[in-house]
Amino acid sequence: MEEEVKNNYVLGALGALVGAFIGAIPWILMYVFGNMMYSLLAILIVLCSFYGYKLTKAKIDKKVPVILSIASFISITVTMFVIIPMCLMAKEGMPISMEDFVTLYQYDEFTSAMIQDYIVALLFCLVVIGGIVYNLNKQIKEGKESKDIKLLSNDVSNEVFSNEDIEKVKAVFEKSDAMTKNHTISKELVMEELYKEFDEQKANGIFNYLKAQRIIKKKSRQYYFSEKAQKSTWHRYGITSLKTFVIVMVLAIIIAGVIIFVENDTNNDNLNELQDSALTDTTRSNVYDVGVDNIKLEFPEDIVILTQEETAYYFGEMYASAYDCLAMSSDFSKMVMVFSDEKSNYDVEYTAEEYLKAALDNAEIEVKEQEISGHTFYMAEQTYEEDDGNSYVEADYVYDAGDRFICMIFDSLESDRIDVSQIIK
Repeated sequence: MEEEVKNNYVLGALGALVGAFIGAIPWILMYVFGNMMYSLLAILIVLCSFYGYKLTKAKIDKKVPVILSIASFISITVTMFVIIPMCLMAKEGMPISMEDFVTLYQYDEFTSAMIQDYIVALLFCLVVIGGIVYNLNKQIKEGKESKDIKLLSNDVSNEVFSNEDIEKVKAVFEKSDAMTKNHTISKELVMEELYKEFDEQKANGIFNYLKAQRIIKKKSRQYYFSEKAQKSTWHRYGITSLKTFVIVMVLAIIIAGVIIFVENDTNNDNLNELQDSALTDTTRSNVYDVGVDNIKLEFPEDIVILTQEETAYYFGEMYASAYDCLAMSSDFSKMVMVFSDEKSNYDVEYTAEEYLKAALDNAEIEVKEQEISGHTFYMAEQTYEEDDGNSYVEADYVYDAGDRFICMIFDSLESDRIDVSQIIK
């Protein structure tokens, strides 16, 4: 029998963990596609964790709140630091690999932003978990069967105090018209009447029980009976939880604001330098070594190779981690991007031509074979228009390096297009 209980806990914990990850889906979608971190959705993680546990029909006792807390913490942590970054990478069209994932966390700006959001999410979730854990513990102590336990229960009666007992207490307050915070009664007068209905031990017990349930409320050392709290879970716990929630939210915003301010203040000088001089610096090298078969890119004077820090500043962390090299002109009209893609990333074995069509998601696009500096490249061109009314051409080149493909994207104005044959050496 002891082994069976143990197995139930394990099964229940797995159910709670699966439920927590299912509950995290709306949060992920909001973060990735809604461009906001709506931490209030953390309540769904805890709710789904509980029902995931309950669905396994595992035993519900004092260990359950601990299991729910751990499952929710794991879900929030993995979601924030693994699932969301991978979804963001996929959204930006970046290849999802362990190498790129690790590289992403090498950028302080990205890591700092994730930690800030993680702290805020945990603060919100702690409020939710606290309320739920309290309610579960209360029901467990009352001896309710597992099938009858709910996250929030409207019925306040238990095996010791029936609904009939609670109605007798209510009648005492009604008799003295002590039913609102504007009409109260002293505890001495209440207890005097309760001693007529119950023995001393039960009278004291039910008074303290209903007070703990926030049905008997205190104001200025006087008491009143809240009929709304008797009938509604929200009025018993919601108002107090809302106040706590608002306090935590304000604190979370202040903490996040301080962190952001410190980060911005620290990096402000460096960012200004990037903005003012990065694209006009003529002292840096204009040659990029691809690292395969002695292929080099030699850029003209009007195109500057950006550092990873500069790339992150102008285009974001995703670009910085996705491309091995990014070069551009000062007016942003010309851009060159280089990256390599391991062949092992794919289930099928592509030729360079097939890979290019798959990467562009266009099986009908014309792919040409081109010899440049003794190397065979496969290239395809696409033209498009920007909001400024100008036409641009994107020339995509792929070189088969054996175990990987070297990909080069040359993007420029159609009227002043990049001469690729003069760059690839």
